[in-house]
Amino acid sequence: MKPTPTYIDPALVLDVMAQLFSAGTSLPAGLQAVGTHLPGCQPLTLVADQLLLGMDWDIAWQHVQDDPQLKQLGDELRFVHISAVPSAHMLTTAATALRANRKRMAEQLAQELAIRLVLPTGICMLPSFILLGIIPMVLALLPG
Repeated sequence: MKPTPTYIDPALVLDVMAQLFSAGTSLPAGLQAVGTHLPGCQPLTLVADQLLLGMDWDIAWQHVQDDPQLKQLGDELRFVHISAVPSAHMLTTAATALRANRKRMAEQLAQELAIRLVLPTGICMLPSFILLGIIPMVLALLPG
């Protein structure tokens, strides 16, 4: 039986990495710690090992490209690696932006769902409105 995949929240991982950077941890050591201790982030340990061996960023992240959350995390951490300055504030800002984007996307999907539900709801309620509202009024207005 195949195990169910674990959802990885890139914003949470960025917040954890920001706290690790505040404590003085390097990027590969932070990836190693996150990969070891957060559920679903085990592939990050291999990324950390490859970065410690001096591999290029794209090659180190190549094996996680099929996971959209890890790919998004890699895209957010790329600037930290390129600049070689682990900035906790920058990661916290990126995590906040990811959460805002996710909230905006959820609101947009909720609005689209509301629009899609108008027609089926109207079709379902129209017969009952006619039977319970219109017909009794018409019958009451008819002469005896």
